[in-house]
Amino acid sequence: MKFISNSGFRWFTVTSLTFFLWTSSGQNIHISHCLAGCPAGSATDSEIVVRHLYVAELNTGNGLADWVAYRVLPDSIGVASLLPRWWQQDELLSSASVLETNLNQPLFAQPDLSDAQDRDYRVNEVIFTAEDRGRLAPITSFADTPFWEELNNLSNMTPLPGDLRSGAWSRLEQAINELAAEVGQLYVISGPLYEVSGRLSTSARSGSLPSSFFKVVATKTDYAAFLFSDDLPIHADYCEHIAPVNAIQESSGFALFPELRDELSPGLFSGLRCQFP
Repeated sequence: MKFISNSGFRWFTVTSLTFFLWTSSGQNIHISHCLAGCPAGSATDSEIVVRHLYVAELNTGNGLADWVAYRVLPDSIGVASLLPRWWQQDELLSSASVLETNLNQPLFAQPDLSDAQDRDYRVNEVIFTAEDRGRLAPITSFADTPFWEELNNLSNMTPLPGDLRSGAWSRLEQAINELAAEVGQLYVISGPLYEVSGRLSTSARSGSLPSSFFKVVATKTDYAAFLFSDDLPIHADYCEHIAPVNAIQESSGFALFPELRDELSPGLFSGLRCQFP
């Protein structure tokens, strides 16, 4: 596993940064985006990229994120409706080019920007021609930061069906933003799962697309976890897709909070307007 960090700038907010321990390959790595360590249990053929707003593990087999972890703060949330949503290569990743060769067309295309007035600023831009592409870390949670543009990186991209992205997924992200504005920082881990031999897994076959997507929200004491099928209709209620965090860990093969000493309580569901079963 390779570890790549963008440390050219630091983003400070009125909430002081707290760094948590992540043990990887005998090294102690402190990453503020993760609660009690970033997800552990990854394969060796992966790359970790640390951005100002998120950290992602990229599967070098298909170029897609196995998971993205990020931290929502009250003062990071903003209005994102007018912010550009251009996909762009993540220059930190050597595996970014793998995405272009392993995913079948017509998933995306490199546009001809030769006559564009801003062509000098879009050299590595990638536009997906299919609508079913989404962000694991949403722009709305970070629109009030100076680094929102990095959420357009392909390291933050997942093949997220349009009805799910515009429906339950989006409404859950809005609820997370509203809860963060009320209670303070929230830690989120999100990623895709693939169906392999009738079971969910992060092991993706070449060219395969995810069949489910998970999102786990946590504080230092409480959590809420959700698992969404890729064929959910746009009107689906995210509260109907509550999942045990242990089931997500078993399917993904990741320990989501590897340095956690005390078990989290499922106490965030009510704050997200859901009733815990």
